[in-house]
Amino acid sequence: MTTRTEIVSELKRALREGGHTYTDVARHLQLSLASIKRLFSTGNFTLQRVDQICELLGVELPTIIERLQDQRAPTNQLSLAQEKEIISDPRLFLIAWLTLSRTPFDEIVKTYRFDAVEVQRLLIKLDRLKVLELQPGNRVRLLVSRRFSWRRGGPVQRYIHQKLLKEFFADHFASEREEFFFHGDALSDQGHAKLKRALQHAIRECMEIVERDHATPDRRGVAFVLAMRPWEYSGFVAMRR
Repeated sequence: MTTRTEIVSELKRALREGGHTYTDVARHLQLSLASIKRLFSTGNFTLQRVDQICELLGVELPTIIERLQDQRAPTNQLSLAQEKEIISDPRLFLIAWLTLSRTPFDEIVKTYRFDAVEVQRLLIKLDRLKVLELQPGNRVRLLVSRRFSWRRGGPVQRYIHQKLLKEFFADHFASEREEFFFHGDALSDQGHAKLKRALQHAIRECMEIVERDHATPDRRGVAFVLAMRPWEYSGFVAMRR
Protein backbone atom coordinates (compact mmCIF):
# COMPACT_ATOMS: atom_id res chain seq x y z
CA MET A 1 0.00 0.00 0.00
CA THR A 2 1.45 3.36 -1.04
CA THR A 3 1.41 5.95 1.75
CA ARG A 4 1.18 9.72 1.52
CA THR A 5 4.71 10.02 2.94
CA GLU A 6 6.07 7.81 0.15
CA ILE A 7 4.29 9.86 -2.50
CA VAL A 8 5.70 13.10 -1.09
CA SER A 9 9.20 11.60 -1.02
CA GLU A 10 8.86 10.49 -4.63
CA LEU A 11 7.63 13.94 -5.64
CA LYS A 12 10.73 15.45 -4.02
CA ARG A 13 12.95 12.99 -5.86
CA ALA A 14 11.24 13.71 -9.18
CA LEU A 15 11.61 17.46 -8.64
CA ARG A 16 15.35 17.07 -7.96
CA GLU A 17 15.82 14.86 -11.03
CA GLY A 18 13.94 17.38 -13.17
CA GLY A 19 16.02 20.29 -11.86
CA HIS A 20 12.98 21.95 -10.22
CA THR A 21 13.19 23.93 -6.97
CA TYR A 22 10.60 24.76 -4.33
CA THR A 23 10.53 28.23 -5.89
CA ASP A 24 9.39 26.67 -9.17
CA VAL A 25 6.65 24.79 -7.31
CA ALA A 26 5.55 27.95 -5.48
CA ARG A 27 5.30 29.84 -8.76
CA HIS A 28 3.35 27.02 -10.44
CA LEU A 29 0.93 26.60 -7.52
CA GLN A 30 0.72 30.39 -6.98
CA LEU A 31 1.66 30.02 -3.32
CA SER A 32 4.41 31.53 -1.20
CA LEU A 33 7.74 29.72 -0.87
CA ALA A 34 7.10 29.37 2.87
CA SER A 35 3.77 27.64 2.16
CA ILE A 36 5.43 25.17 -0.20
CA LYS A 37 8.16 24.34 2.32
CA ARG A 38 5.48 23.79 4.96
CA LEU A 39 3.49 21.50 2.63
CA PHE A 40 6.51 19.32 1.91
CA SER A 41 7.50 19.31 5.57
CA THR A 42 4.07 18.19 6.82
CA GLY A 43 3.09 16.15 3.76
CA ASN A 44 -0.39 17.64 4.09
CA PHE A 45 -1.16 17.71 0.36
CA THR A 46 -4.60 17.66 -1.20
CA LEU A 47 -5.02 15.53 -4.32
CA GLN A 48 -5.39 18.76 -6.30
CA ARG A 49 -1.99 19.98 -5.09
CA VAL A 50 -0.38 16.66 -5.99
CA ASP A 51 -1.90 16.85 -9.48
CA GLN A 52 -0.56 20.40 -9.88
CA ILE A 53 2.96 19.30 -8.97
CA CYS A 54 2.68 16.36 -11.38
CA GLU A 55 1.65 18.87 -14.04
CA LEU A 56 4.85 20.83 -13.37
CA LEU A 57 6.85 17.60 -13.66
CA GLY A 58 5.07 16.61 -16.87
CA VAL A 59 3.90 13.29 -15.42
CA GLU A 60 0.67 11.86 -14.02
CA LEU A 61 0.11 10.58 -10.49
CA PRO A 62 -0.05 6.91 -11.61
CA THR A 63 3.50 7.33 -12.97
CA ILE A 64 4.70 8.59 -9.58
CA ILE A 65 3.08 5.58 -7.87
CA GLU A 66 4.60 3.25 -10.48
CA ARG A 67 8.04 4.71 -9.78
CA LEU A 68 7.51 3.91 -6.09
CA GLN A 69 6.58 0.32 -6.91
CA ASP A 70 9.64 0.02 -9.13
CA GLN A 71 11.88 1.08 -6.25
CA ARG A 72 10.40 -1.71 -4.16
CA ALA A 73 11.18 -4.19 -6.91
CA PRO A 74 14.36 -5.99 -5.79
CA THR A 75 15.66 -6.92 -9.25
CA ASN A 76 17.89 -4.50 -11.13
CA GLN A 77 19.45 -7.28 -13.16
CA LEU A 78 18.51 -10.77 -14.31
CA SER A 79 20.59 -13.86 -13.66
CA LEU A 80 22.82 -15.38 -16.32
CA ALA A 81 20.39 -18.29 -16.71
CA GLN A 82 17.41 -15.94 -17.18
CA GLU A 83 19.21 -13.95 -19.86
CA LYS A 84 20.35 -17.09 -21.67
CA GLU A 85 16.81 -18.41 -21.90
CA ILE A 86 15.41 -15.05 -23.05
CA ILE A 87 18.00 -14.59 -25.80
CA SER A 88 17.70 -18.21 -27.00
CA ASP A 89 14.28 -17.47 -28.54
CA PRO A 90 14.00 -14.34 -30.76
CA ARG A 91 10.25 -14.17 -30.15
CA LEU A 92 10.70 -14.29 -26.39
CA PHE A 93 13.43 -11.64 -26.59
CA LEU A 94 11.12 -9.32 -28.55
CA ILE A 95 8.25 -9.74 -26.10
CA ALA A 96 10.62 -9.22 -23.16
CA TRP A 97 12.01 -6.08 -24.83
CA LEU A 98 8.53 -4.71 -25.50
CA THR A 99 7.26 -5.55 -22.03
CA LEU A 100 10.25 -3.91 -20.34
CA SER A 101 9.42 -0.86 -22.47
CA ARG A 102 5.89 -1.05 -21.02
CA THR A 103 4.21 -1.75 -24.36
CA PRO A 104 0.56 -2.78 -23.72
CA PHE A 105 -0.63 -6.27 -24.68
CA ASP A 106 -3.13 -5.01 -27.28
CA GLU A 107 -0.49 -2.84 -28.94
CA ILE A 108 1.87 -5.81 -29.26
CA VAL A 109 -0.84 -7.91 -30.94
CA LYS A 110 -1.79 -5.01 -33.22
CA THR A 111 1.78 -4.17 -34.25
CA TYR A 112 3.54 -7.54 -34.53
CA ARG A 113 2.83 -10.88 -36.21
CA PHE A 114 1.65 -12.57 -33.03
CA ASP A 115 -1.88 -13.52 -32.18
CA ALA A 116 -3.14 -12.99 -28.64
CA VAL A 117 -2.60 -16.65 -27.68
CA GLU A 118 1.07 -16.57 -28.74
CA VAL A 119 1.77 -13.32 -26.87
CA GLN A 120 0.09 -14.74 -23.78
CA ARG A 121 2.17 -17.91 -24.04
CA LEU A 122 5.39 -15.89 -24.17
CA LEU A 123 4.27 -13.71 -21.27
CA ILE A 124 3.59 -16.85 -19.23
CA LYS A 125 7.16 -17.93 -19.96
CA LEU A 126 8.47 -14.56 -18.76
CA ASP A 127 6.26 -14.97 -15.68
CA ARG A 128 7.91 -18.33 -15.03
CA LEU A 129 11.32 -16.66 -15.44
CA LYS A 130 10.33 -14.13 -12.74
CA VAL A 131 10.69 -11.20 -15.12
CA LEU A 132 7.06 -10.19 -14.69
CA GLU A 133 3.79 -11.19 -13.06
CA LEU A 134 0.99 -11.85 -15.55
CA GLN A 135 -2.29 -10.57 -14.13
CA PRO A 136 -5.96 -10.95 -15.19
CA GLY A 137 -6.82 -9.26 -18.47
CA ASN A 138 -3.26 -9.84 -19.72
CA ARG A 139 -2.04 -6.94 -17.62
CA VAL A 140 1.60 -7.11 -16.59
CA ARG A 141 3.37 -6.14 -13.38
CA LEU A 142 7.12 -6.01 -13.90
CA LEU A 143 9.26 -7.68 -11.26
CA VAL A 144 12.29 -5.64 -12.26
CA SER A 145 13.15 -2.09 -11.36
CA ARG A 146 12.73 0.93 -13.63
CA ARG A 147 16.53 1.13 -13.30
CA PHE A 148 16.86 -2.38 -14.76
CA SER A 149 19.84 -3.05 -17.02
CA TRP A 150 21.13 -6.11 -18.88
CA ARG A 151 24.20 -7.80 -17.41
CA ARG A 152 27.52 -6.27 -18.41
CA GLY A 153 29.11 -8.64 -20.89
CA GLY A 154 26.14 -10.99 -20.48
CA PRO A 155 24.24 -12.87 -23.21
CA VAL A 156 21.82 -10.04 -24.02
CA GLN A 157 24.46 -7.33 -24.05
CA ARG A 158 26.67 -9.44 -26.33
CA TYR A 159 23.71 -9.93 -28.67
CA ILE A 160 23.04 -6.19 -28.66
CA HIS A 161 26.68 -5.48 -29.59
CA GLN A 162 26.81 -8.16 -32.27
CA LYS A 163 23.45 -7.48 -33.90
CA LEU A 164 21.67 -4.30 -32.87
CA LEU A 165 24.58 -1.87 -32.58
CA LYS A 166 26.22 -3.18 -35.75
CA GLU A 167 23.03 -2.37 -37.64
CA PHE A 168 22.44 0.86 -35.73
CA PHE A 169 25.83 2.33 -36.71
CA ALA A 170 25.89 0.91 -40.25
CA ASP A 171 24.61 4.12 -41.86
CA HIS A 172 25.32 7.85 -41.58
CA PHE A 173 23.26 9.97 -39.19
CA ALA A 174 22.37 12.54 -41.85
CA SER A 175 18.64 13.31 -41.66
CA GLU A 176 17.08 16.07 -39.56
CA ARG A 177 15.45 13.45 -37.33
CA GLU A 178 18.86 12.01 -36.43
CA GLU A 179 21.63 13.19 -34.16
CA PHE A 180 25.19 12.03 -33.78
CA PHE A 181 27.97 13.38 -31.60
CA PHE A 182 31.32 11.80 -30.92
CA HIS A 183 34.13 13.37 -28.92
CA GLY A 184 37.34 12.04 -27.47
CA ASP A 185 39.60 13.84 -25.02
CA ALA A 186 41.79 13.41 -21.94
CA LEU A 187 40.23 13.78 -18.48
CA SER A 188 41.34 13.63 -14.87
CA ASP A 189 39.67 11.12 -12.53
CA GLN A 190 37.58 13.99 -11.16
CA GLY A 191 36.52 15.08 -14.63
CA HIS A 192 35.72 11.47 -15.55
CA ALA A 193 33.45 11.12 -12.50
CA LYS A 194 31.65 14.39 -13.33
CA LEU A 195 31.13 13.34 -16.94
CA LYS A 196 29.75 9.99 -15.82
CA ARG A 197 27.26 11.71 -13.50
CA ALA A 198 26.20 14.02 -16.35
CA LEU A 199 25.53 11.00 -18.58
CA GLN A 200 23.58 9.25 -15.82
CA HIS A 201 21.42 12.35 -15.40
CA ALA A 202 20.91 12.51 -19.18
CA ILE A 203 19.83 8.84 -19.18
CA ARG A 204 17.22 9.50 -16.48
CA GLU A 205 15.92 12.56 -18.35
CA CYS A 206 15.74 10.65 -21.65
CA MET A 207 13.83 7.78 -20.05
CA GLU A 208 11.38 10.22 -18.44
CA ILE A 209 10.68 11.67 -21.90
CA VAL A 210 10.10 8.18 -23.30
CA GLU A 211 7.75 7.24 -20.45
CA ARG A 212 5.72 10.46 -20.69
CA ASP A 213 5.33 9.90 -24.44
CA HIS A 214 3.83 6.41 -24.13
CA ALA A 215 0.25 7.69 -24.30
CA THR A 216 0.92 9.74 -27.45
CA PRO A 217 -0.57 8.27 -30.67
CA ASP A 218 1.38 7.65 -33.90
CA ARG A 219 4.66 6.80 -32.21
CA ARG A 220 7.59 5.52 -34.29
CA GLY A 221 10.57 3.39 -33.35
CA VAL A 222 13.61 5.28 -32.12
CA ALA A 223 16.91 4.28 -30.54
CA PHE A 224 19.63 6.28 -28.85
CA VAL A 225 22.98 5.46 -27.29
CA LEU A 226 24.79 7.16 -24.42
CA ALA A 227 28.15 5.61 -23.70
CA MET A 228 31.52 6.39 -22.15
CA ARG A 229 34.63 4.40 -21.33
CA PRO A 230 38.40 4.90 -20.97
CA TRP A 231 39.46 4.54 -24.60
CA GLU A 232 41.85 5.72 -27.27
CA TYR A 233 41.70 4.82 -30.94
CA SER A 234 44.08 1.94 -31.69
CA GLY A 235 45.32 3.77 -34.79
CA PHE A 236 46.51 6.61 -32.54
CA VAL A 237 47.98 4.24 -29.96
CA ALA A 238 50.02 2.55 -32.69
CA MET A 239 51.76 5.88 -33.34
CA ARG A 240 52.67 6.51 -29.69
CA ARG A 241 56.33 6.54 -28.69
